Amino acid sequence: MQANDPNRPIDPIAQPSHAHMFQAYSSDHLGHRHVVAFFTYPVNGNAWDGHVHDYQGHTSTDTGHFHRLIGVTGPAIPLPDGTHYHEVEGTVDDEPFLFQGGSYKTVLSIPRHKHAFQWYTGTGLGYDRRDW
Repeated sequence: MQANDPNRPIDPIAQPSHAHMFQAYSSDHLGHRHVVAFFTYPVNGNAWDGHVHDYQGHTSTDTGHFHRLIGVTGPAIPLPDGTHYHEVEGTVDDEPFLFQGGSYKTVLSIPRHKHAFQWYTGTGLGYDRRDW
């Protein structure tokens, strides 16, 4: 049985903790779009066990406001080399805001609106070494 065989038994010790990077543009709405970029929360998992990751964050923009986002990735999608990635599909919160000190302030001059986003994470990051 090869290491990347999806029928191989899953060894719980061989499911290292890792995270993924995600970056994409949101859909265009009200004449603008946002950069959606985040790291998923780490979980233990491998390419074949169907694990998912939680994520949360906020958009980047040069339009004068941000949006919050929170969600869960799709299940692990195996690659031939034994690594994996995840599909991410979501919608940002409809409340545009600005950072103000240690908190945020709703932007009332911009109508509430949402942006959709969809793309794929990179492969896993931050695997613990097996000898730790």
